[in-house]
Amino acid sequence: MRFLPLLASAAVGFQLSPLSPGRTAVTPRSSQLFSSVAEGSAQEQTADAAAAASQDVQPAAPAPVSRGPPTQPDMQAYSNGYKTAFSEISCALSTPTYGELPSDLVGTYYRCGPAMFSAGSLPPPKNSLVKPKQPPVPDGQDPSRMVLHPFEGDGAVLAVTFHGEGSGTEDEDGEPRVDTAGKATMRFRYVRTNAFTNERKKGKKLYTGMESTRGLPSAMGNDTPLPFHRHHLLPGLNKMRKNTSNTRAVYFGKKLLTLWSGGLPYKLDSLALSTDGRSQLGGVVKKEESAMGAKAAIDAKRNRILFFGVDEEAGSSQLNLYEFNSKFQPINDNDGVVQVKLPGLAMMYDFAATENYAVFVQPQLKVNTMQYMLSKEPGKSLSLEGEPSLLHIVARPSNKANAGGMKTVQIPFDGIPEANLQFINAYEDEDGAIVFDAIRSGTSAGRSANTQWPWASTLSDYQSTASSKSLWRYKVHPQKGFISKDCISDGQLYFGTVNADYSGQKHRYAYAAAGALGEDVAPPQGITKVDLESNTQESWFPEAHEFCGEPMYARRRGDDLEDGGYILSVLFNGKDESSEMVVLRANDIPSGPVARVPIGMAVPHGYHGCFAPTDDANWTFEEMERRAKLADKMETRGSMWNEVKSDFSGLGLRFDDMEEYFGDMM
Repeated sequence: MRFLPLLASAAVGFQLSPLSPGRTAVTPRSSQLFSSVAEGSAQEQTADAAAAASQDVQPAAPAPVSRGPPTQPDMQAYSNGYKTAFSEISCALSTPTYGELPSDLVGTYYRCGPAMFSAGSLPPPKNSLVKPKQPPVPDGQDPSRMVLHPFEGDGAVLAVTFHGEGSGTEDEDGEPRVDTAGKATMRFRYVRTNAFTNERKKGKKLYTGMESTRGLPSAMGNDTPLPFHRHHLLPGLNKMRKNTSNTRAVYFGKKLLTLWSGGLPYKLDSLALSTDGRSQLGGVVKKEESAMGAKAAIDAKRNRILFFGVDEEAGSSQLNLYEFNSKFQPINDNDGVVQVKLPGLAMMYDFAATENYAVFVQPQLKVNTMQYMLSKEPGKSLSLEGEPSLLHIVARPSNKANAGGMKTVQIPFDGIPEANLQFINAYEDEDGAIVFDAIRSGTSAGRSANTQWPWASTLSDYQSTASSKSLWRYKVHPQKGFISKDCISDGQLYFGTVNADYSGQKHRYAYAAAGALGEDVAPPQGITKVDLESNTQESWFPEAHEFCGEPMYARRRGDDLEDGGYILSVLFNGKDESSEMVVLRANDIPSGPVARVPIGMAVPHGYHGCFAPTDDANWTFEEMERRAKLADKMETRGSMWNEVKSDFSGLGLRFDDMEEYFGDMM
């Protein structure tokens, strides 16, 4: 374990014993699935969904086998996860093909990620008024339409609603309901960003501002899966900066947003995933061209949410920190906003919140002034300095004593800058010190520039563009300064999370996706749980051709233990090119999934999501199906309101669907 000595007050280093290797429970691949893929009209989708919901498939007989991680990940199978999703799921009911969904797992899981790698390749509905000038093409067929890095793909959202024991077979009016007990409802839909819509209409790639950057060998700059260079440096709304809205899905205060670093969030309908448009967070973000970050931090104790944005300039930057209450309204203190000046050009994509502060880490950059003035291309204009990164402690808008106050300290430099840091959680210790855990990018990235799809069909290809990643704990005091940083695990970890009920509070457990080759660079594949008190780690790995994404903690109804719930993750089967939801018990990760539920299509590798356990995210299948019909109809007819209205009753829609669909836009 690497340890950096104290710089300020005396403190004991955080010592951990060696980590246990974990084991694997292998379960059969899913053999049957239920889905209604959005190919054609809403009527066709409805018929498919109804047929799927009426089927009854018996789960496959379990045949668990214990073993360690695969000796080598199947990289051809992994690279199949970077294929364009040429269809969507409007609304479909799915039954587990292995195990049973727990009756106390109730709520909705959301995840966001890039899904279109051949630009403009989602066909519109058959009767759409707008037809693309160029038809969709398979990935790789037309190189001029391919993006040069997976991160440049247009964003799509997966939603999975777990119904628990179901809501009965009749509604309050005695009308029949679909039996959803032990099942889950799937939706998958692209975010209709302005850029997505433009390229869909044209049937070609229109945004090329990042292509020169993607073609340069760059340590961390073009890292896989999440690069350090994420947007063009030309500020505002322009064709150089394409907002793909592909990085994170956030559900809070009955609102669903998708985030991307460098532009405004997009607001989506929580049930149907249809896009309402860019959101200025109820007017709190004053400028439509504002650059927002791709992270929202939850204050679980006070039920609040925080966002941030950075106005980037070569000489100095401005950090904007926003805080909202449980109803997604800006808090009264300071109108929910504080602004602070940062030195130099601040490229920050993540942060964490404690009870009183927000924590940011700013790597120090060297700006090529001439290139910045001429092109503002990040690969040519910026380079990481071999200097200590800056840790900013910013008093939240709700901090009555010092809102907007900032303390900046240097993080001791050990040869690798803290760039592209992925925060897991932060909290304030008993002595007032701030403790935060984060996944840190290290060495090995940037030896070559790989812009050729599918990017990672061999392990050497992946290792040439992906950095090593490890779990670290940092400790700093708002008054005394930096205290320590410790390496918790050298294993290759991605997408760290905690139980959201402990967000901003002291936590014991952290979960992450893990590579199968220990400390060697490998893609995310298994699920790892780190116990920060007992200093142990346990893992589960699927087959060599299967790859898990971000693990998300899901609260179990009636339970308030930190690890008493479930871990959800999207598993991509690269051999069959299919995806499923896996459900593991958070207190027994090594035993593997208790249920595997087919999604109904191949969902590309994604990034970040959330789980909404509240009753307002536990909709019936009928509610989601009606909303999906409305969304499909609205997209098909566009602005032709009379046609939508005339088809309203024929689709089985209700006026409360229309009122909620249109009446809750931010």
